[in-house]
Amino acid sequence: MDWYYSDGRQQFGPVTPAEFEMLVSSGRINAATLVWRAGMGNWAAFGTLQQPAPVVPAASAPAQAAGFAAPAPVAAAATAAGPVQPETRFCSHCGRPFLPSDLLQIGNMTVCAGCKDAVMQRLREGALPGGLAHQGRQYGGFWIRFAAIFIDGIILGVVGAIINIPFQLIFVGMSVNAADPTAILTRTLGLFSVLIVINMAIAVAYESWFVVNKGATPGKMVLSLEVIRADGARPGWGLAIGRYFAKVLSGLTLYIGYIMAGFDDEKRALHDRICETRVVRK
Repeated sequence: MDWYYSDGRQQFGPVTPAEFEMLVSSGRINAATLVWRAGMGNWAAFGTLQQPAPVVPAASAPAQAAGFAAPAPVAAAATAAGPVQPETRFCSHCGRPFLPSDLLQIGNMTVCAGCKDAVMQRLREGALPGGLAHQGRQYGGFWIRFAAIFIDGIILGVVGAIINIPFQLIFVGMSVNAADPTAILTRTLGLFSVLIVINMAIAVAYESWFVVNKGATPGKMVLSLEVIRADGARPGWGLAIGRYFAKVLSGLTLYIGYIMAGFDDEKRALHDRICETRVVRK
């Protein structure tokens, strides 16, 4: 009989008994983890279970309750649309209730039409079947991410120099012909502003294109790191661009936003928290 469990923020499952034992052995599931399987009336902390829950014919998946508080039995659970009937099944990805005819079987997961594309994308990217991509993740720590940023900085520095040099030569030529110190200062500030905009545009394009299309910047790819969303999928264009500007914010905090990655259990920097992303080892 398959198990379901919650980390307090998200529901995972179903997992087979063998997979469940591996999760317990690895420490992913501990005494405080909420667990459920058919035959249990409510969610319960794993440490309170004296013996495996009895197996009963009912095979309904648990409802995903707000905050993962212990839910009522499936037959009596309710949704915004009304009582959930015994024949209701739940999407393994989003946890919402559906009729069995509205769910698709993908591996050992039953998913709704709305989650199908996300689940298939995760499978194409090599995520573990059955919604287990959250398990066994190895997060990129502070120092390996620092090394990746250093590599990306070198690449961007070279590209920026190639693009900036022509503008600087044009400025020198204009300054030689200018006798007015005010005009020289004005042109200097104008060139400085133009170069800031150009370099930022290059950095945004570099970061977002590689994250969306490759899952990581070249620096991260060299070190086998990948940027993912909380559900394991790659960020889209909006999130990738937003993450770049969130990284700027991490730097403006005297780099405390970056240092946070060294103390977070999922190695998240400030910009990862803002954008709900993770940096993981492939």
